[in-house]
Amino acid sequence: MRHEGTATPEAPPGSQPRADRPMDLVQSLERGIAVLTAFDASHPTMNLTEVAKRCGLPRSAARRFLHTLADLGYVMTSGRQYELTPQVLELGYSYLPKLSIADVARPHTEKLARALGASVSVAVLDGADVRYVHRVNAPSALAVSIRVGSRIAAHRTGLGQVLLAALPPEKLSAYLEDSGHAHGTYQLGPAERKELALALEAARKQGWSYVDQLLDVGVRAVAVPLHARDGSVVAALSASLHSAALPQRAMIAEFVPRLQECAARISLELRTGIES
Repeated sequence: MRHEGTATPEAPPGSQPRADRPMDLVQSLERGIAVLTAFDASHPTMNLTEVAKRCGLPRSAARRFLHTLADLGYVMTSGRQYELTPQVLELGYSYLPKLSIADVARPHTEKLARALGASVSVAVLDGADVRYVHRVNAPSALAVSIRVGSRIAAHRTGLGQVLLAALPPEKLSAYLEDSGHAHGTYQLGPAERKELALALEAARKQGWSYVDQLLDVGVRAVAVPLHARDGSVVAALSASLHSAALPQRAMIAEFVPRLQECAARISLELRTGIES
């Protein structure tokens, strides 16, 4: 019989105690890491009971660790379900997994940036923001300064609009509803929310997003989605340049097919066993 609070056979590595361990270890740190690593490809979302069982922790302890990790931005909740946020990337960004989205994208984006003479970025959705995980700057720097790890309100970028457009209807509705509340630059008025909803609907139908001077004066960008092996949208790819460099119609005509071709190559590698 399996008892409550004991580790199950599928418990993540490091969650079970060893008799020969040093006495001066910080058990709380170990347990917090065990909670983070309990989430994996087979367990992307879990409720409190599942987390407690996976980590061999009492429910009360698991709840405290989850609430702490949520407060730090590493875990998010949806009803009674918990899941990791893209912020966990920061924990190991100095030593990236050999086959991350950034690594897969790099050779493709560098080639695309040279061909278009534009800055090329890859970002993931992180709550109400996009978090940049890879960027190749154009030869002539744009006025806006963005680097890996930067976070920007999702609705202000083409990347974010592509990612928001891919959300399930209930999550998108929640985002639009929350955008009417006081969240700094995230706050939108009724007319702006309606305009954003129309832009997201267009992005969903056409498969790409175009924004003109939305993030900063003089900056135009086109973005397309990146898909994982299961076809879900896991990130977005964009190319941006100064508005004086190319007229809108010409930019869309040239950038959209190039971005879609590049995204297809990256997504193909993500679907053939490379971690996203």
